[in-house]
Amino acid sequence: MTAGPIDLAYDVVGAGPPVLLLHGLFASGANWREVAAGLAATHRVYSVDLRNHGRSPRCADMSYLAMADDVLRLIERQGLQRPALVGHSMGGKVAMALALTAPWAVGRLAVIDVAPLTYVDRWSHQLQRVMATLLDEPPPGAAAVHSALAHWMIPRAAVGHAYVDWRSNLGAIAVSLHELCAFPLHLRHLSTPLPLHAIAGGRSDWVQPLGAATFQPMFPNARVEVIEDAGHWVHADRPQALLASLRRFLAPSPRRLAAIAA
Repeated sequence: MTAGPIDLAYDVVGAGPPVLLLHGLFASGANWREVAAGLAATHRVYSVDLRNHGRSPRCADMSYLAMADDVLRLIERQGLQRPALVGHSMGGKVAMALALTAPWAVGRLAVIDVAPLTYVDRWSHQLQRVMATLLDEPPPGAAAVHSALAHWMIPRAAVGHAYVDWRSNLGAIAVSLHELCAFPLHLRHLSTPLPLHAIAGGRSDWVQPLGAATFQPMFPNARVEVIEDAGHWVHADRPQALLASLRRFLAPSPRRLAAIAA
């Protein structure tokens, strides 16, 4: 276990303006393969493993501020100029925390089916089942874990980009679920004019019923787009629709093109 910001693992594809993809709970950067490939023609895409996930180091601290500091460290280590952040669920909260605490380091952000709210804990019971399975069957049996999680976390088990990464540090996640369900209260007093594009699943209740007001006053330039026939895992249910939405949001505006030309 380490203290302070850590060096995150990541994969990179493409060339162009930088985009960081931040995954949700129990996932990893590998969940973004299809989205990363789709954006790589116009952007340099970093698929990041957040702490306690994928290939990144393990830490006791799973707070959103700590995870935001990790991403800031990556931005600074790579010398990225105001990259766009795209985050799903937990990764979306990390992106919002970083945009509020270090707005100078971020260009714009898109958050997928999540808002800066405290959500009801939907994970503890299932996580206990998974941990019990792992303890009862050393070495861990991926098939048993898949069975325990399939009904709530993997809407399409056969789709390569919609799977649980078995390397997740379940112990640290278990003791931090109360933080992960919430959003830091003191950040609610901050505000940034950065553009925020919220993408909601039409079959999900995480954002869609609440609308752009959910992001106020922290993100006054927030807008919400609903992708129909998608649940919480929008990038699994409607990957092409999500990709089209992100391409529209990430496309340079005439004002930005003029600034670059100048």
